[in-house]
Amino acid sequence: MSTYKPNTYNKKFDNKKPYADRTPKPRIPGTSVEVRNGDVGGALRRLKKILENDDRQKELAKREYYEKPSAKRKRIKDQSIRRHKKELLKKHATGAEPIQETGGLKHLKGKRSRRKHAMLKEMFSRAMRRR
Repeated sequence: MSTYKPNTYNKKFDNKKPYADRTPKPRIPGTSVEVRNGDVGGALRRLKKILENDDRQKELAKREYYEKPSAKRKRIKDQSIRRHKKELLKKHATGAEPIQETGGLKHLKGKRSRRKHAMLKEMFSRAMRRR
């Protein structure tokens, strides 16, 4: 004796809102570029420019190979030293901070470091004359 049950389960598929009424998901800027008039090359250029300004390309290139923790620490330290020197140069140029003269020229053994030191002195003296 079999018990036959008719299919009384009727799911309605038309209860979804039309696409225009749905709220779009918030997009992250730079994740997509609109192609206008079939100009794919222009869209690629725009996308590359956005990625370049957002430093995403640098980040991807950095993650391409493994970076040892010691190398990472060194890179971060060097970046902070460069940033600090840049701030000092700006302060010296504006006159916000006085120039500290070194005790002697013993630290300037190499030709390159002597030239660099002389160029910095000349730059500061020009900045002082301008004021």
